[in-house]
Amino acid sequence: MIDFYKYQGLGNDFIVFDGIKNQLPNVNELAKKVCNRNFGIGADGILVIENSQKAAIKMRIINADGSEAKMCGNGIRCFSKHVYEKKLVSSESFNVETLAGIIEVEVSKSDNNKVKEVRANIGKPIYGNGLLPQLDNERIFKSEIEIEGKTYLVYTLFVGCVHTIVFVEDFNHIDIDLLGPAIENHYIFPAKTNVDFCKIIDHNNIRVKTWEIGVGQTLACGTGAASAAVVCHQEHNTNKTVNVHLDGGEVKIQLKDGLVYMTGPAEFICSGKYNFQG
Repeated sequence: MIDFYKYQGLGNDFIVFDGIKNQLPNVNELAKKVCNRNFGIGADGILVIENSQKAAIKMRIINADGSEAKMCGNGIRCFSKHVYEKKLVSSESFNVETLAGIIEVEVSKSDNNKVKEVRANIGKPIYGNGLLPQLDNERIFKSEIEIEGKTYLVYTLFVGCVHTIVFVEDFNHIDIDLLGPAIENHYIFPAKTNVDFCKIIDHNNIRVKTWEIGVGQTLACGTGAASAAVVCHQEHNTNKTVNVHLDGGEVKIQLKDGLVYMTGPAEFICSGKYNFQG
């Protein structure tokens, strides 16, 4: 039996396991079983706590299909709330090691001394460095791709993980369950891409729906919100601080000194013991 803790950030739900206290030999299989919403607990992914030689703590993210993600904006907020409240870190500001690099986080507490929201510095957008063969180091990757006889203009960049932005005028006129996987698995993305459908409301507000690798359509994606905010500012001159409206709620993205900051909530749902038959 393994202790588990379930959290959600804007409807993006995760199960936290302590890999320091418990031996977790097969986290990929664990994720597939425990994330199943019919035969497991149900979640978009699991967050595994590990020791770090580079930061205060290390976070691994395993998607519901067993694949490992480099970073997750909603996930790191849930992770940060857990490790702070469980006193695995000693300061309200600390660094988290991820596959995307070291992430600086700062927790904000409510009156009951619980973490209400988390601000994370998710780094500098990456437009090149071998991310894609066709990627230009000096600008956002822009390309036209054809799906089912229709051409779409897309923008690809790395903010925590690879995201491709598609601007839409009306969400009622697009089929995300069709376009999401079609773009995710398009031949120009040999390692796949997350896909974010974005509508600009005004200079301070944008609307985003995300199709995530290994998960599908989710209620929210923090790195997707951040990626969309970067493209909106550079291509359409929206403000450097915007509210990103997602199906699961709202997150604030700030672009400052070339870095991307995300601020949003994280909530504890439940805890218990899981009988993992690895």
